[in-house]
Amino acid sequence: MDSDHESDDRPPRRPPVPSRDPYVYTLQSSRHATSAKVCRDFVACVLNSVGQEELVDTATVCTSELATNAFLHAEGDSVMLRVVIEPPRFRVLVYDASAELPAAACLPEGDRLHGRGLGLVAALADAWGTAEGDAVGMYAKGVWFELAGKEEDEA
Repeated sequence: MDSDHESDDRPPRRPPVPSRDPYVYTLQSSRHATSAKVCRDFVACVLNSVGQEELVDTATVCTSELATNAFLHAEGDSVMLRVVIEPPRFRVLVYDASAELPAAACLPEGDRLHGRGLGLVAALADAWGTAEGDAVGMYAKGVWFELAGKEEDEA
């Protein structure tokens, strides 16, 4: 009698070999007042999922600053967030439709309310900078930051 189930006499499957390629997670968000929170939550979820919990606080602050800048100063209807993990390095890129590069990251003097975001990112992140737009041409530039996490064998 024929059956629809697999035979039990096959050898067991081996666990998959971990990829050496970077992990890449992408979120496209409308350019809206809620964008910074959505982007922060997305980054926190990714970091918690890959065992890099110690980076969550710093990463969410930096992500919030970049997403807020895109909301306040960029053009277009949306922003794209890309999280790239190449252990132990972790990079977040926020793309927008404005070709204008951000001003240098220095903290303003006095009690000014604006202009502190990139200075904060520069102070907290291991590195930060700008990137060319996406390959499709929907976004003109990206602004990124990078943090160093723990090695996989330390986890």
